[in-house]
Amino acid sequence: MTSQDSKKNIIERVFIFFIKKLSNFFWDVADTWSYKSSTIARWYNNSIEKEYHKECSIYGLQKNLRVLHIGCGAYPLTEIVLAECCSGALVGIDKNPLAAQRAREVIQRHHLQNRVTIHQGNGIEYPISEFDLILISSCSLPKVQILEHLFNEAKHQTTIIVRELRMASADVLHCISEHPEIEMTKHMQHNPFPFYGLLGWDTFYLQKN
Repeated sequence: MTSQDSKKNIIERVFIFFIKKLSNFFWDVADTWSYKSSTIARWYNNSIEKEYHKECSIYGLQKNLRVLHIGCGAYPLTEIVLAECCSGALVGIDKNPLAAQRAREVIQRHHLQNRVTIHQGNGIEYPISEFDLILISSCSLPKVQILEHLFNEAKHQTTIIVRELRMASADVLHCISEHPEIEMTKHMQHNPFPFYGLLGWDTFYLQKN
């Protein structure tokens, strides 16, 4: 690699880093205000919920699966959608204790406390061997270390669904390629307003063989 290529690569990674930070900030704000305001929550649901339903439809979650969601945030819309699509027990975790507490309150508002459990937890160390399906939010960091934990510790035949900002997906794909026991079975792109083009996110469906 020439010095010019190396400089270009550094600039690209710095740019992606800041876009990723901006994206995570947006999701954090959207979660926080959806928790606080039913009006904003309705907008959030209308904009994003259909994308999560697409994920469930493509995978086919009409099974009694035990599901873990890493990075549930303060407004656990993923858990709410999963509760509609999956008959199994659902667990959401977030490393931010305030986000986890708010997520519990939202789950109670939706009368899902008998279906969904929320814990404070870190994706790089949370015990995962009992789960059939593990979903990782795009905001979950550090993404590669979380993936390494899942790839090493998940039981065989576990399905792993990874969301990632499209322009930041190269590291995810590289991590997958280094694990021959991990097979990518499906790939979906999401571009709801205002997440067009590279600002959209990808969902990768993986199977641990």
